[in-house]
Amino acid sequence: MEREELKSIVENVLLAADQPINASELSKIFLDGTDKNQLQSILDELKEEYNSRNLQIMEVADGYQLCTRHEYNDWIRKYLKLDRSSRLSQPSLDTLSIIAYKQPLTRQEVDDIRGVDSSGVLKTLLEKKVIGPAGRKKVPGRPIMYRTTQKFLEYFGLKDLSDLPTLEDLREEMEGEDPPLQTQIEFSTSEVPESSSSPNEAKPVIENDH
Repeated sequence: MEREELKSIVENVLLAADQPINASELSKIFLDGTDKNQLQSILDELKEEYNSRNLQIMEVADGYQLCTRHEYNDWIRKYLKLDRSSRLSQPSLDTLSIIAYKQPLTRQEVDDIRGVDSSGVLKTLLEKKVIGPAGRKKVPGRPIMYRTTQKFLEYFGLKDLSDLPTLEDLREEMEGEDPPLQTQIEFSTSEVPESSSSPNEAKPVIENDH
Protein backbone atom coordinates (compact mmCIF):
# COMPACT_ATOMS: atom_id res chain seq x y z
CA MET A 1 0.00 0.00 0.00
CA GLU A 2 1.29 3.46 -0.93
CA ARG A 3 2.29 5.73 1.96
CA GLU A 4 -0.19 8.48 1.02
CA GLU A 5 -3.06 6.01 0.96
CA LEU A 6 -1.95 4.62 4.31
CA LYS A 7 -1.71 8.13 5.66
CA SER A 8 -5.29 8.92 4.55
CA ILE A 9 -6.56 5.77 6.28
CA VAL A 10 -4.79 6.67 9.54
CA GLU A 11 -6.18 10.21 9.40
CA ASN A 12 -9.73 8.95 8.96
CA VAL A 13 -9.34 6.41 11.78
CA LEU A 14 -8.18 9.22 14.07
CA LEU A 15 -11.31 11.18 13.18
CA ALA A 16 -13.61 8.23 13.86
CA ALA A 17 -11.91 7.09 17.09
CA ASP A 18 -13.49 8.13 20.39
CA GLN A 19 -10.28 7.55 22.34
CA PRO A 20 -6.51 7.88 21.76
CA ILE A 21 -4.97 5.22 19.52
CA ASN A 22 -1.36 4.21 18.93
CA ALA A 23 0.66 2.46 16.21
CA SER A 24 0.20 -0.99 17.75
CA GLU A 25 -3.58 -0.64 17.72
CA LEU A 26 -3.54 0.72 14.17
CA SER A 27 -1.45 -2.21 12.93
CA LYS A 28 -4.25 -4.61 13.87
CA ILE A 29 -6.56 -3.24 11.19
CA PHE A 30 -4.11 -3.95 8.35
CA LEU A 31 -3.96 -7.49 7.01
CA ASP A 32 -0.84 -6.87 4.92
CA GLY A 33 1.44 -6.72 7.95
CA THR A 34 2.04 -2.98 7.78
CA ASP A 35 5.05 -2.16 9.93
CA LYS A 36 4.34 -0.43 13.25
CA ASN A 37 7.35 1.83 12.75
CA GLN A 38 5.86 3.08 9.49
CA LEU A 39 2.54 3.77 11.22
CA GLN A 40 4.33 5.59 14.03
CA SER A 41 6.13 7.71 11.44
CA ILE A 42 2.79 8.56 9.81
CA LEU A 43 1.24 9.50 13.17
CA ASP A 44 4.15 11.85 13.92
CA GLU A 45 3.94 13.33 10.42
CA LEU A 46 0.21 13.98 10.74
CA LYS A 47 0.69 15.55 14.16
CA GLU A 48 3.21 17.97 12.65
CA GLU A 49 0.95 18.80 9.69
CA TYR A 50 -2.02 19.56 11.96
CA ASN A 51 -0.02 22.24 13.77
CA SER A 52 -1.10 24.63 11.01
CA ARG A 53 -4.74 23.47 10.82
CA ASN A 54 -7.90 24.33 12.74
CA LEU A 55 -7.86 20.94 14.46
CA GLN A 56 -4.92 19.36 16.26
CA ILE A 57 -3.50 15.91 16.90
CA MET A 58 -2.34 15.47 20.49
CA GLU A 59 -0.36 12.74 22.22
CA VAL A 60 -2.52 11.75 25.15
CA ALA A 61 -2.84 8.63 27.30
CA ASP A 62 -0.21 6.64 25.36
CA GLY A 63 -1.88 7.36 22.04
CA TYR A 64 -2.82 10.01 19.48
CA GLN A 65 -6.13 11.86 19.32
CA LEU A 66 -7.63 14.29 16.83
CA CYS A 67 -9.00 17.16 18.93
CA THR A 68 -10.53 20.61 18.72
CA ARG A 69 -8.45 23.64 19.68
CA HIS A 70 -8.82 25.61 22.90
CA GLU A 71 -9.73 28.85 21.12
CA TYR A 72 -12.96 27.28 19.86
CA ASN A 73 -14.13 26.00 23.27
CA ASP A 74 -16.94 28.54 23.62
CA TRP A 75 -18.50 27.60 20.29
CA ILE A 76 -18.22 23.87 20.98
CA ARG A 77 -19.77 24.32 24.42
CA LYS A 78 -22.73 26.19 22.91
CA TYR A 79 -23.27 23.50 20.29
CA LEU A 80 -23.13 20.67 22.85
CA LYS A 81 -25.26 22.76 25.24
CA LEU A 82 -22.84 22.20 28.12
CA ASP A 83 -23.73 24.11 31.27
CA ARG A 84 -22.11 24.64 34.65
CA SER A 85 -23.90 21.61 36.10
CA SER A 86 -21.70 19.38 33.94
CA ARG A 87 -18.48 20.69 35.47
CA LEU A 88 -16.51 19.24 38.32
CA SER A 89 -16.93 21.25 41.50
CA GLN A 90 -13.96 22.91 43.18
CA PRO A 91 -13.88 20.21 45.92
CA SER A 92 -13.78 17.56 43.18
CA LEU A 93 -10.94 19.35 41.42
CA ASP A 94 -9.05 19.70 44.71
CA THR A 95 -9.47 16.00 45.46
CA LEU A 96 -8.49 15.01 41.92
CA SER A 97 -5.32 17.11 42.21
CA ILE A 98 -4.39 15.44 45.50
CA ILE A 99 -4.81 11.97 44.01
CA ALA A 100 -2.95 12.91 40.82
CA TYR A 101 0.15 14.09 42.69
CA LYS A 102 0.19 11.64 45.60
CA GLN A 103 -1.38 8.44 44.18
CA PRO A 104 -2.21 5.84 45.19
CA LEU A 105 -4.20 7.12 48.17
CA THR A 106 -6.93 5.73 50.40
CA ARG A 107 -10.05 7.74 51.16
CA GLN A 108 -8.81 8.33 54.72
CA GLU A 109 -5.52 9.73 53.42
CA VAL A 110 -7.43 12.08 51.13
CA ASP A 111 -9.64 13.10 54.07
CA ASP A 112 -6.57 13.81 56.21
CA ILE A 113 -5.10 16.11 53.55
CA ARG A 114 -8.37 17.94 52.81
CA GLY A 115 -9.57 18.04 56.41
CA VAL A 116 -13.11 16.97 55.43
CA ASP A 117 -14.95 13.80 54.45
CA SER A 118 -14.31 13.01 50.77
CA SER A 119 -16.59 10.02 50.23
CA GLY A 120 -19.11 11.99 48.13
CA VAL A 121 -16.41 13.61 46.04
CA LEU A 122 -14.68 10.29 45.42
CA LYS A 123 -17.98 8.82 44.26
CA THR A 124 -18.34 11.62 41.71
CA LEU A 125 -14.79 11.14 40.43
CA LEU A 126 -15.36 7.38 40.13
CA GLU A 127 -18.57 8.01 38.16
CA LYS A 128 -16.67 10.32 35.80
CA LYS A 129 -14.05 7.55 35.47
CA VAL A 130 -11.13 9.94 36.07
CA ILE A 131 -10.06 7.86 39.08
CA GLY A 132 -10.24 4.13 39.76
CA PRO A 133 -9.28 1.55 42.38
CA ALA A 134 -5.59 0.72 42.73
CA GLY A 135 -5.74 -2.30 44.99
CA ARG A 136 -5.91 -2.40 48.78
CA LYS A 137 -3.40 -0.97 51.21
CA LYS A 138 -1.62 -3.52 53.40
CA VAL A 139 -2.82 -2.09 56.70
CA PRO A 140 -5.59 -3.18 59.10
CA GLY A 141 -8.94 -3.03 57.33
CA ARG A 142 -7.29 -3.25 53.89
CA PRO A 143 -8.80 0.05 52.60
CA ILE A 144 -9.11 0.62 48.84
CA MET A 145 -6.52 2.90 47.28
CA TYR A 146 -7.33 5.21 44.37
CA ARG A 147 -5.35 6.39 41.35
CA THR A 148 -5.98 8.43 38.21
CA THR A 149 -7.03 6.63 35.03
CA GLN A 150 -6.41 6.81 31.29
CA LYS A 151 -9.58 8.91 31.11
CA PHE A 152 -7.90 11.46 33.39
CA LEU A 153 -5.00 11.73 30.94
CA GLU A 154 -7.42 12.14 28.05
CA TYR A 155 -9.40 14.92 29.73
CA PHE A 156 -6.28 16.89 30.61
CA GLY A 157 -4.52 16.21 27.31
CA LEU A 158 -1.56 14.50 28.97
CA LYS A 159 0.64 11.87 27.35
CA ASP A 160 1.39 10.36 30.77
CA LEU A 161 1.69 11.46 34.40
CA SER A 162 5.20 12.79 33.82
CA ASP A 163 3.54 15.61 31.82
CA LEU A 164 1.90 16.95 34.97
CA PRO A 165 3.41 20.30 35.96
CA THR A 166 5.47 20.20 39.15
CA LEU A 167 3.89 21.52 42.32
CA GLU A 168 6.43 24.37 42.28
CA ASP A 169 5.41 25.32 38.73
CA LEU A 170 1.76 25.29 39.74
CA ARG A 171 2.49 27.45 42.78
CA GLU A 172 4.35 30.03 40.69
CA GLU A 173 1.59 30.09 38.06
CA MET A 174 -1.18 30.56 40.62
CA GLU A 175 0.73 33.26 42.49
CA GLY A 176 0.98 35.18 39.23
CA GLU A 177 -2.79 35.09 38.64
CA ASP A 178 -5.23 37.70 39.92
CA PRO A 179 -7.46 36.04 41.00
CA PRO A 180 -5.68 32.66 41.24
CA LEU A 181 -6.05 30.34 38.29
CA GLN A 182 -8.89 27.83 38.61
CA THR A 183 -9.11 25.01 36.09
CA GLN A 184 -12.57 23.84 35.10
CA ILE A 185 -13.26 20.60 33.24
CA GLU A 186 -16.37 20.19 31.13
CA PHE A 187 -18.04 16.77 30.96
CA SER A 188 -20.86 15.90 28.62
CA THR A 189 -23.64 13.75 30.06
CA SER A 190 -22.79 10.95 27.62
CA GLU A 191 -19.80 9.92 25.56
CA VAL A 192 -21.50 10.69 22.24
CA PRO A 193 -24.75 12.70 21.89
CA GLU A 194 -27.42 10.72 20.06
CA SER A 195 -27.83 13.53 17.56
CA SER A 196 -24.11 13.71 16.78
CA SER A 197 -22.67 11.98 13.75
CA SER A 198 -19.06 12.33 14.87
CA PRO A 199 -17.68 10.96 18.16
CA ASN A 200 -15.07 13.71 18.25
CA GLU A 201 -17.79 16.32 18.79
CA ALA A 202 -18.54 14.82 22.19
CA LYS A 203 -15.02 15.09 23.57
CA PRO A 204 -14.75 17.16 26.77
CA VAL A 205 -13.60 20.74 26.71
CA ILE A 206 -10.89 21.92 29.07
CA GLU A 207 -10.79 25.57 29.82
CA ASN A 208 -9.02 27.93 32.20
CA ASP A 209 -11.29 30.40 33.99
CA HIS A 210 -9.60 33.49 35.31
